[in-house]
Amino acid sequence: MSLTASLDASTVSAAPGAETAVPLQVRNSGTTVEEYRFEVVGACAAWAAVEPAVLSLYPGDSGTVSLMLCPPRDATVPAGETPFGVRVVPTGEQGETVVPEGRVTVLPFTETTAELVPRGSHGARAGRHQLAVDNRGNTPVTVRLGAQSGSERARVVFAAPELHVAPGKAEFARLRVRPVKRMLRGTPVTHPFQVFAATQVAEGQEPVEPILVDGSYEQEPLLPRWLPRALITAAVLVLALVGLWYALLRPAVKSAAREAVTPEAVRSAAAADKSKAPEQGGSGGSGS
Repeated sequence: MSLTASLDASTVSAAPGAETAVPLQVRNSGTTVEEYRFEVVGACAAWAAVEPAVLSLYPGDSGTVSLMLCPPRDATVPAGETPFGVRVVPTGEQGETVVPEGRVTVLPFTETTAELVPRGSHGARAGRHQLAVDNRGNTPVTVRLGAQSGSERARVVFAAPELHVAPGKAEFARLRVRPVKRMLRGTPVTHPFQVFAATQVAEGQEPVEPILVDGSYEQEPLLPRWLPRALITAAVLVLALVGLWYALLRPAVKSAAREAVTPEAVRSAAAADKSKAPEQGGSGGSGS
């Protein structure tokens, strides 16, 4: 074979967001001038390149190119070991390719964000929120949840004390803000609060600062502010209806009753009573 190629290091570590160079030695053992191009194969091909892209060598000469590894700093490339190869392709028609192989270990990194949804809540008994935790790193994380001390008039309670979030995913933690004392009536009171999301890291890794998120809960009275006015309005309306009855409707009813009792009506009622009396007497005699 007129072509030989080898990597200076078959195993290498690469930090996300940074460039790592791996030298690749190429030797032309043939008898003619040869030009070579390079192709990276494997999962890291999307974030790797060879510089320079083309190398020309005289017979018996050697040259060096650099395999540049630059994994992105996001969740698309998980932390861990990935195999790769560099195909060295002679541009001549009779050339044979060689593929030196290696393994790259993508180092882990942690990047977590948190957001409170909604930022503000209101209610007489409790306020309801969700804390959205987004893992933008390349390794799974466990996030511990809690509330900062500071407000003695309201308590923050999480449904779960921690979240497990996969790379590139978001998880939601439910929480409630409960007032220490309930308020029967009065002006709504705003309780500011602060929650945190602390990412737990493996032993030996640099600790990560907890994420602090501010929120507020507006405590409303159990009796709505409009209720006293509504009760007063209803009482006034009832009194007005009663006054209307005594002032207008009741006299009209009495007048109608008096007009109905006329002399003709009295005589008619008396005649009806007299006609009923003989009938009752006759029926009594036939029975004996």
